[in-house]
Amino acid sequence: MNSRGKKWTIYQTAFVIIIIGIVAFFQFRTYRDPEVTVSSENFKVRNVYKMTIPINEITSADTLSWNEMPTIALRTNGFSFLGVNRGYFKTKEGNAVWLSVKSGISPVIRIITNNGIYYLNHKNPNDTRSNFISLTNYLKNKN
Repeated sequence: MNSRGKKWTIYQTAFVIIIIGIVAFFQFRTYRDPEVTVSSENFKVRNVYKMTIPINEITSADTLSWNEMPTIALRTNGFSFLGVNRGYFKTKEGNAVWLSVKSGISPVIRIITNNGIYYLNHKNPNDTRSNFISLTNYLKNKN
């Protein structure tokens, strides 16, 4: 192999390594639990699909078991792989919902606003419960 062929092989190898690194980075960001921040003004979720809900726009919030989740029929702008669902989806009934959930894990927080329905859980159910308690404390004091 001449020196030009060796250079081309090095470039190809470097390109493949960079692509694998980028894919691994996005996989890591997608599969880790979202960062949740609850304040008197907003309920914020940070992951690949960020979402901010003003506290004063929340009409209700509760928790569901995984079996009570609506059936998802269509991913409209999101990620769904190996039981992780992030982004915007449509239910079997045609309702648009935002998900940041890991399949099969209860509880799931459901937040309802005039603009949509949002579902969130964590790998660790205690983290989900903690977020829900923080949210309900702010909701009690919003008026």
